[in-house]
Order: sequence, then structure tokens, then C-alpha cells
Amino acid sequence: MARQPMGITRWLRPPGRTLAVFLCLMLVLAGALSWLGWQWLRQDRALEGQRFRDRLELAVDQMAVAMQRDLTELEGYLGFVSGPGAKAPPDGIWIMQGTKSAVDAFPIGGLLYFSTLPDAAEPSAAVFAAGEALEHQRNDPAKAAAVFRELARSPEAGVRAGAWLRLGRNLRKIGRPEEALRVYDELARLGATPVLGLPAELLAREARGSVFEAMGRGRELAAEAALLRASLWSGRWRLLRPAWEFYRGEAQRWLGAVPSTEQEQDRHALSIAADRIYEQWRTEPESKGRRILKINERPVLAVWTGTSDRLTVVLAGPDHLGSKWTAALQGRQVQGALIDADGLVILGSFNKSGPRAVRTAAETRLPGTLHATSPDPGAVAADVSGRRRLLYGGFAVLALTLLAGSFSIIRSIKRERAVAGLQSEFVSAVSHEFRTPLTSLRQLSEMLAKDRIPDDQDRRKSYDILSQETERLQKLVESLLDFGRIEAGTLRYHFEPLDPGAWLGGVVAEFQEKAAARGYRIELHLAGGLPRIHADRESLGLALRNLLDNAVKYSPECPTVWVEAARERDRLAIRVRDQGMGIPASEQKAVFKRFVRGSGSRAAHIQGTGIGLALARHIVEAHDGEIHLQSEPGKGSTFTILLPLEKKA
Repeated sequence: MARQPMGITRWLRPPGRTLAVFLCLMLVLAGALSWLGWQWLRQDRALEGQRFRDRLELAVDQMAVAMQRDLTELEGYLGFVSGPGAKAPPDGIWIMQGTKSAVDAFPIGGLLYFSTLPDAAEPSAAVFAAGEALEHQRNDPAKAAAVFRELARSPEAGVRAGAWLRLGRNLRKIGRPEEALRVYDELARLGATPVLGLPAELLAREARGSVFEAMGRGRELAAEAALLRASLWSGRWRLLRPAWEFYRGEAQRWLGAVPSTEQEQDRHALSIAADRIYEQWRTEPESKGRRILKINERPVLAVWTGTSDRLTVVLAGPDHLGSKWTAALQGRQVQGALIDADGLVILGSFNKSGPRAVRTAAETRLPGTLHATSPDPGAVAADVSGRRRLLYGGFAVLALTLLAGSFSIIRSIKRERAVAGLQSEFVSAVSHEFRTPLTSLRQLSEMLAKDRIPDDQDRRKSYDILSQETERLQKLVESLLDFGRIEAGTLRYHFEPLDPGAWLGGVVAEFQEKAAARGYRIELHLAGGLPRIHADRESLGLALRNLLDNAVKYSPECPTVWVEAARERDRLAIRVRDQGMGIPASEQKAVFKRFVRGSGSRAAHIQGTGIGLALARHIVEAHDGEIHLQSEPGKGSTFTILLPLEKKA
């Protein structure tokens, strides 16, 4: 049967077996945690996608309901009847009612121009025939002016308006522009009185502008052009679209590039929409419908119903549509758009990327297709990513905690194994330390008891050996007991003022007697004027004796050990130096730990318990001191004890 390798056998023994089982459990737990995390993230991703799609579906349905409600409200105005008690439509909504010959708008001034106008009642052309013959046929504007001046005294407003217009023209021809301006002022006062199918005031404003332009009077021209422009954009005059466009162009030419305001652009879009619906009705009289027209990038909603002789149109401008659209999207956290049959965005906006919810015109009866998308797919993705990062972070923290715990447990087990090994070595070393003197004691005791040493001199030597071995055993036991008390924190120190010179001399002299028997010499060098210290004489002596014993033990080739003492600033430095085998740098910190012995001592088979330096470190630290080591393999070691000086009262 094949023999199992020792490494595996040792690994499967306690506590290695516990470590192996623990590692297997941690691997299983880590795998289960990873699988559960992946499943959780996958389900969260699917659930979030479904929630987002449900939110879009709900939002597009709510938008459709809001738009339907608004259209129903607008269709209620199709039965509007004008009159003194009629309720005007809300802001942003205009009503146009028209026939083949006339168009009206409510509120008044809502449209800038009309698709058709009724024929205005004006004086007969024969009234002005005599003056026009003098002006055009005889080329006599002075006599023509006299005729028109006389007609301007007529009680009929229409006659006066026609006369003032013609009089001003002839005064300009004969070089009397200032008088022509005054005449045009009179013409302007006639307001909407029709002249040649146009309001008298409009003709007067345009005529005054022409006079100022001819005279080079730029300031007056600008002021007159501004009045003309403001009147055109106010919708105060009933004009056809060509006339309105012409006079607007004149005002723009005189004023230069004046941008239109938002309100002006909205009203222009409304007027164009009304004109288009009217032209459509003329070709399809029997019709009704809903339609959103996008004119100059501005949406206009038109709801109309028409018969063979009458058309009613309700128009909602961009402001109204914008407010309703904003209300429809309020709190939805989506981006919506209404798109016509050609794919053009009429209202709102939408993202072409990402999921969307769609409701066609056939489903909603709206004038377009509704789209609902995320206002910012990147933000939604960032939100989802943020939650996933949180989950990842949680799993990472859990995994790190697991790893940290595993590392801590494994390290503790390894430390326990190391301590167990050191304790085993310590027990072996102590056993050996006990075995040698015990063996000597037993042999000598048996020999003495059985009178096998008849010579008195040899008997006395045997007694000396018994005394030495007994003392050796006693010191070993005391050393172990002291170390145990120090480790347990029960050792009590008796501090007293101490003269370091005398104390060192006594300890070195005592140790020299024993070292001399082994062929070693201890040299003591004391600096002058050593200050006193506050210390426990016995425990500090024990620490020093341990250092001396190590120096002798690990210096097999150099029989001299040096002890030096000197003051270094506010501390006393005691150095024990040898020229023995030395300690590698990698082991210099570890040798102060309990049960640890250097590799050199084990290689040289030098016996020891591994508690001497640990005992010395504990004692020095109890004196608020420090112990340091400087060593190099083959060149010896120097242990330095630094102790605080006695404080003076």
C-alpha cells in the first residue's frame, strides 16, 4: 500500500484539518453568493425594464386622454353664436365663422387678415371723375387739387375720404408735401372708412411714410413706419392677405430688420391656418375634422365643421397647445411627441433611441400619432446603473468582509500552529535543560548512596557538582516562574533609587565567577558621573544576566564579553557586546518574542528555552525603557538597554 506523503498527512491533522474544512466552506459560500448576486442583478434588470415600459404605456394613455379632453372642449365652441351676451372664448382660442362672401373672427382682432371680405359701400367713381380727368388727362394737378378740396367738404365720410386721398396725391405732385401731410392727417382720422377697398387710416399711414421718405426725414419716417407696423400686427383692420403682406413689407423696408415677437409669430401662424382651412372648405364644403398644422415651426390646432353655406373653425394657438401639452406631461417623467402622417413632429419631442410607447391616430382619434419616450435614456440608464453599482458595492463589501474574516481566521490558525510549534520546541528545550542536571543528580546520588565513591576528595567534588546542578535547576525554574508571572501581568516590581555603577559592578562580578569557569571574561567599562536611575534591582539584574548568558552562550570562539554604561541625553544606556555568531536582520525583531530562537542557535545545536530575550524585553519596558539590537552574522551582537534617569524632586 502506497504511503501518503507527510506534507498531506500533516496538513490534514488538527488544526490543519480545521483550516482545510474552513477554506472549502468559504469557497462554497463565495460561489453561492456570486450565483445569488448574479441572479438578483438579472432579475432586477428585467424588472426595471418592465417597470419602465409600463410607465411609458400609462403615460401615453394619460396623454391621449388629456388631448381628447381638450379637443372635446374646443369642439364645444363650434356652436358659438356672437352677440352682446355671448361668452368670449378663453385666451389662446379664436373662433372664425365664414361664408362664401364674408368672414368674422372672435374675439375681434384675433386674425391679422381674412380670406374674403364683403364688398364695401363706397361713393360712385363719377363723384371723383372731374378731378381725375384734370389730374390724369389734362395733367393739371393744381386744378385737380382744387376740385378734390371742394369735395372734401362733403358731409359723407366716404366722399371725404376719397377726396382727401386724391388731394394729398396732387399736392405732392405740385411740390407741396407739408400741406399733403396735413391732408393725410385728416384722412387718418376717418379710421376704417373704406377707400378703394382699404381702410382710410391705412392709406394715410402709408402715404405719410412715402412723403417722409421722399423728403429724407428719417426720424419721422421711422415713427410713421412703427405706427403702421403696430396697426398691422394688432389686427385692427379687415384686410385680405395680399394687402396685409404688402403693407407689412413696406413697414419692414422703412424700419429695417425688426424681429417679430413670439406673440406676433403665433398670431401670424393662426391667420395662415385659418386661411388654409377656409380654402379647403371652399373645395370641400361638407366637411368637419381635427387637424394640427405646423406653420413656421409653430403648431396650430384647428377643429372645424362646414356646410354648403357656412364654416365654423375653432383655432388654438401655440400658447394654448403648449400649456395643454405641458399639463398632459406633468409629473409623467416621460418625453412625449405628437407626430403627423408625414413623420414630422407637431408637438413636443422624443428620443429615437430607447424604448417607447405609441398610440396611433386610429386608436386615439387625435390628429397625429402619440409617442412617449424617456426624457433622457442616459439618465434612466444612469439611475439603473446607480442601483446596480449600489448592489455591486454591497456584494463587494460582503465579499471583502468574507475575505477579511477568512484572512483573519486563517492567520489566527497559522499563528496558533506557529505558537504550537514554538511551544513544542520550548517543551523539548526545557525538557532537555531539565534532563541534563537531573541525570547528573541521579547518577551522583546513586553513587553516593551506595558508597561507590570511597575517596573523600572525589566525594567533595561530587557534592559540589550536586550543588551546582541543583542551583542550575532552581534558576531554570525561577526563570520559568518569572516569565509566567510577567506574561500573566502579576509580577510586582519594587522600584528604588539605584546607583548604576555599583549595581552593574555587582551583577558583572557575580556573573564573572561563573563565566570564568567556562573560560570567559567580562569586561566592564563605566563612563564617569553616571546618574542614578529608579529601578527594581532584582528584575533588572535578571534582564542583564540573561543578556550576558546569551553573549557567552553564542560566542564560542571569542571568550570576551563587553559591558558598557554611559549617559545618552536624558537616559542611561547599558550595552552588552559580543563577537559571537550574530543574528540575521530578518530575525532581529522575532528573537524578542516568546519561545523564538535564532536559526544559528538551532544550527549550532546550542540549547536554550527561547524566553530569555522576551523576559528581558518585558522587564525593560516595565521600567519605561527600550531594548535594541544591532547585529551582523559572524561579527557579533550588541544589545542596548535605554533607561530613563531618576527624576529630581
